[in-house]
Amino acid sequence: MNGTVIPYAGPFSTITPSLSPAFIAVDHAAAYANDLIGDRRDVEYGGFLLSKDDQYYATLPVRSEGYLFRPDSVLSKGLSGDILPPEGYVIEGMYHSHVVFPRPLLMLVSESDLQENFFSLMDLRTAIAFRHNYPRFYLATPDKSLICYVSTDSAQERALQPLLMLVHSGVPGHLEQSYPTGLFLPSHLLSMVYIAGEFSVVKAGSFWRRRGRIGADWQAQRDAIPRLADQPPLCSPVFDTLSAAAQFAHTQMQTRPGVQHAGFILKQGQRAAYLCTRPQVARYAEFDRPVVFARDIHGMPQLPAGYQVVGVYHSADEQRAPLAAAQSAVGNDFFSPDNIFDGLMLMRATLGLRVYFSAPQGALLSYRRTSVEAESALLERVTRVDAASSGLEQDLVSGRLPAIGFVHQVAAAGRLEVMVTDAVWAQAGRVTSQWQPGATVG
Repeated sequence: MNGTVIPYAGPFSTITPSLSPAFIAVDHAAAYANDLIGDRRDVEYGGFLLSKDDQYYATLPVRSEGYLFRPDSVLSKGLSGDILPPEGYVIEGMYHSHVVFPRPLLMLVSESDLQENFFSLMDLRTAIAFRHNYPRFYLATPDKSLICYVSTDSAQERALQPLLMLVHSGVPGHLEQSYPTGLFLPSHLLSMVYIAGEFSVVKAGSFWRRRGRIGADWQAQRDAIPRLADQPPLCSPVFDTLSAAAQFAHTQMQTRPGVQHAGFILKQGQRAAYLCTRPQVARYAEFDRPVVFARDIHGMPQLPAGYQVVGVYHSADEQRAPLAAAQSAVGNDFFSPDNIFDGLMLMRATLGLRVYFSAPQGALLSYRRTSVEAESALLERVTRVDAASSGLEQDLVSGRLPAIGFVHQVAAAGRLEVMVTDAVWAQAGRVTSQWQPGATVG
């Protein structure tokens, strides 16, 4: 054989599923499917993760006919009982959600919370029995986390299998989330699972609050809030244009108004392939690469292979300096002076970087450098002269500088553009010295 890999020659699925856009990693595609499931917990939803030509796809979530998700409703089943891939694709994993049932009696709240957001006995049986067919098994949990189990065929996993064969005789439909009464608690099962195989949190939620591999210290790890990244970031689909990646990030941020988010936009080498890191809650003033990208042994942030940073994006600060009522409509729907300072510093550190601002009223603005002299003058104005504020912010708060004048100064120092409009930014395109809020041309 000489190590030659023989391509899979079939049979293939006779069902052609609808697919997500392409992603650069299987976890990213799974997180996308998790978002599509969202809060729907009336029945189970599920699908598969596929790969083709080094890109990854999720089949779009399919609603189960009863309580339980049936994999063969998405892809065909072969004579052996295995699920068949579409022609040209490889099955990388399976995902599904759980129905939320009434909580069992006489169980601690912490155990009930874990049970709702953890694998059932049937889940683990399936993950182990079909590891040859779909090696990664994802669960979209009610807390909006995404967890994953990878079967390892370890001695501990083989010892666990007889326990997983226990059948619960309770109310139909509860098999997927209930354990035999009085036998063991969900935390007992968890302590066996992280030893038996690879259990990880792919996407954090309200219960599983931190991404990463789960081990014996899972409770402490779950409650810890890292200041710097220790896992590769989840990313968007791959887009053909920079603006498409920015607008995807903008759409995601708009779903959680009132909380500041930030992220990076990346480009692959010389190709027209762009993606953004998923928006994460962060103060823009403290935001930079180490917050998003895990670092190597030399302390360097590790970007996805072949990609480089070409943009940074953020939403509005949670707290801003108060402006007079006549100035607030424009001032609160625009970069703050501190945002401009932080953006200029990031642009100086990365040649060609663009900054994108997701405005509270719905607009998406972009800004980039064009003139070193004009930029230097603006930077001086937005640099804090004391711990309280910059000269420009003081002028805005006092009313000496109207918010429209601030917009004009920023536009004159670089290229300010409106990519998505709102009531204030009513005209798409470049902002000039004639700009007025709510005005359109032609």
